[in-house]
Amino acid sequence: TMAGPYDKEAMTLFDYRTDHFNDNDPQQLEKATTAPTFLYVMPLFDNKIFVEETSLVARPAISFQECKDRCFQRLAHLGIDVNYIDTEEEEEEFSYIPLGGALPLRGQRVIGLGGAAAMVHPSTGYHLCRMFMGVADAAVTIRKGLLPPPPQGNQNNAATTTTATMTLEEIAASAYHAVWSPDKIRQRNFAVFGAEFLMEQDVVGLRGFFDGFFRLPLELWAGFLAGWPGLPNNQYHETWFARMWFGLNFIVRIPPTVGLAMLASIITYSLQAGTPLLQSVTPLFGEPPSYEYDNAVQANIGDVAAKEEARRMIQESKYTKTVPVAFGLRDEEEGMEVATVTATATVAATANDD
Repeated sequence: TMAGPYDKEAMTLFDYRTDHFNDNDPQQLEKATTAPTFLYVMPLFDNKIFVEETSLVARPAISFQECKDRCFQRLAHLGIDVNYIDTEEEEEEFSYIPLGGALPLRGQRVIGLGGAAAMVHPSTGYHLCRMFMGVADAAVTIRKGLLPPPPQGNQNNAATTTTATMTLEEIAASAYHAVWSPDKIRQRNFAVFGAEFLMEQDVVGLRGFFDGFFRLPLELWAGFLAGWPGLPNNQYHETWFARMWFGLNFIVRIPPTVGLAMLASIITYSLQAGTPLLQSVTPLFGEPPSYEYDNAVQANIGDVAAKEEARRMIQESKYTKTVPVAFGLRDEEEGMEVATVTATATVAATANDD
């Protein structure tokens, strides 16, 4: 029932052990201590398991080759044999997930969603469910803005119109506001600090951090991992008081050294980054800037008069000999596929029974 030290009936998360590094190579052990990686282990069937060596969050990122080398060294130490790695039966996967970063620019008309709207969880990299929830909110807002206004007066005599209720600028602002309301930004800022703190910890600190994290009641730690309105247990993180309560429950469960490091990090982070963290856990210090439409902000609209004149002249133009094709696609290029290429694979290993 075991694959090395791993139970074949259970998923293993955050294995931050470093005993697989040789004491005769102190430089390698030092690297693994100051730039930690951990192992995910997911049993598949029979003696086959999925393994993934991961750097949770780092600046700069740890290289793929470093993660792969550590993975194979760990598996060899545990007596787990990796087979068929060069055949079609098994796969390798290389995944890079940007965390944190700036929120979308306010006042723009281009609506970004998913990763383009910084919807990746800043501390965990979880994204898919958060994106689905946020996209649904944005879609409702966009549809509402594009619908024509209801007819006024006597409907039998009312003139029909296809003009949208809102301008494109207003629609884009409303969509971003649906995705990133001030309350959602507050919750995100709390998680952004979490990622910054994790990057400060060595492997011992991370062990202590996650030991305390998973000692929390399930609804508290699961809600943090989800971290988006509408997802399970997010109600334990939606308000400043809920996040403060989470933090107090968490800090008493981690080792004192990690707790003191966290308190020091709260102070230094607030001095450097300003009010975002304080806004997320208190009702003080105001609120994050809103994405709601501001008619006074016209920086990204440009010269409206010139655009209207150009549009009118294009519509009135009689010149039709050469019709421009979108993106400069030539006749001989029509039908050519456009693809985004990614390198993906899955590392699977066969494990010797103990």
